[in-house]
Amino acid sequence: MTRRRVDQDDGEIGPAEAARDRRRDRDLDAPARAGMRTGLAKQFKQVLDSQRKRATEDDRLRDEDGPSPRRGRL
Repeated sequence: MTRRRVDQDDGEIGPAEAARDRRRDRDLDAPARAGMRTGLAKQFKQVLDSQRKRATEDDRLRDEDGPSPRRGRL
């Protein structure tokens, strides 16, 4: 594949080459975006929500119980 020079301005390339660059950049970024597909994003949100809920419950229980020798001082 022929790559254009780094110091070449984007305004100097033709529309076909600019489209090719955009496709190449998009293909290179695809693995990073793969995890944010609809189904996986929903699962990720569910995990975060359950962790947030668990942390809130732990904080509530800690406040009700007071200091514990096992947990140390807060």
